[in-house]
Amino acid sequence: MYHEFHTENIAARAHAPQVAELLRRFSSSACGEAGVPYEAFCDEVMPAFGTDLMVLAPTGDGDYAYVHYGREIIRYAGGSRLGERVSTMTPQLARFTIACCDRALAEGRPSYTVHRSLKTVRVSLWERLIMPATGSDGSRFLIVFSRPLQFREELLTTVLDTSPSGIVALRAVRDDAGNIERTVIITANRRAAAIAGREGEDLLDGDAQASLPFLADAMVWRRCLYAIELRRADMIETSFTSGSRSVWLQIAVAPLADGLVLTITDVSDLTAANQTLQSRAATLALEIGRERATRRALSQEIGQREEREQELRRLAETDPLTALLNRRSFTEKAYAAIHDCEEGGTALSLIVVDLDHFKAVNDSYGHPAGDAIIRAFADLLLGVVRTDRDLVGRFGGEEFAVLLPGAELDSAMRIALRIQDLLATRHLPVSETLSLKVSASLGLATRFRAETLSALVERADKALYRAKNDGRGCIRISDRDLSVAA
Repeated sequence: MYHEFHTENIAARAHAPQVAELLRRFSSSACGEAGVPYEAFCDEVMPAFGTDLMVLAPTGDGDYAYVHYGREIIRYAGGSRLGERVSTMTPQLARFTIACCDRALAEGRPSYTVHRSLKTVRVSLWERLIMPATGSDGSRFLIVFSRPLQFREELLTTVLDTSPSGIVALRAVRDDAGNIERTVIITANRRAAAIAGREGEDLLDGDAQASLPFLADAMVWRRCLYAIELRRADMIETSFTSGSRSVWLQIAVAPLADGLVLTITDVSDLTAANQTLQSRAATLALEIGRERATRRALSQEIGQREEREQELRRLAETDPLTALLNRRSFTEKAYAAIHDCEEGGTALSLIVVDLDHFKAVNDSYGHPAGDAIIRAFADLLLGVVRTDRDLVGRFGGEEFAVLLPGAELDSAMRIALRIQDLLATRHLPVSETLSLKVSASLGLATRFRAETLSALVERADKALYRAKNDGRGCIRISDRDLSVAA
């Protein structure tokens, strides 16, 4: 079972933005090895984060019991474990979870874990933030934020299972200093196992260098590491010996998150054919025809492979519900936009949007209705921006972000007012027979020269929090922007 455990640089490692906020709240309330006061901390975080939280209590016999199990966890896991013990999980996952809980209670500080789910239908990787707490009567608890980290969608599964090429996804495992210690196989199709001479074996969670013989070549391994660190695609041709046979490969290397996707084509037959053709080309026209046919087939295969790689990149960059940019891709593109604006001396503004009372929609009409509202609001946002240069992303849940390169405060305010006007004059469709009126709170900030993306996002978030506190359904501008405008 693939798993990670960290107590350092948690915010930088985490994917869900809620992790950083929960860490901040934990730090402000922590009381040494006791962790946080259980009752007060639950009162503080349950309203905003409870659907993604679990609470575990020690049972006194080396096990833990679930005393709270969030609704979103139930939805992804396919059932509730409320009242059950951790030891009823699969043995590997139970041992890992209990060990993490024991360490968190002993040290009194939060820890961050990543593990592979072995039974859930859609989720393959989960991330958790484990926070120790102590009740007013001295009893101990663990408050655990749990969110899916990676999905195994039907389309991706179909691509993997039907591809004539071997496809392997690797995830880098880094030390506390950020250096790559090794890479772990997260996904590998049957064709990849056959090419590696490991047909019938389960490559998942294995060390990539130990499981894939072509990575034993120092040159190939070094180029893979460069692709991860430099975020740069590569095409590698290599060979290895399997028994008495030489296997020739073409490997397309594409960076994906903190790892790689390797698309592996066995070109041994093509290589042998080309060698034969080179020696006989002067006299045998038939062999020349076979060479051309082989090249056409290879060209078609390369074209199909590029299409599959493009689809994999699209899935990695977009939010699966709305097709907007996900938080990671939005952040990467926002850095590039800030760099361009800095060099050109142009303005840039950020609008952070949060749908009001969205929990009430889910509670009253169900999560499918909530998903429909999220999709309809995403379409509304795309209708008011310049899709050729503005960035629209979903940060998670009902929170969205709109980055406006070249937009001064006045221009950004017009966009924000347009969003409010559209929400005020229309109902968002849920089904053929139902539509709902929805409002949103907006926080707006215009970038100052040399300001970092994180500082800009923080100012916009603070403006959003003011909008929420001022009654929702309104727009608030960053305090520093107001002072400049004045």
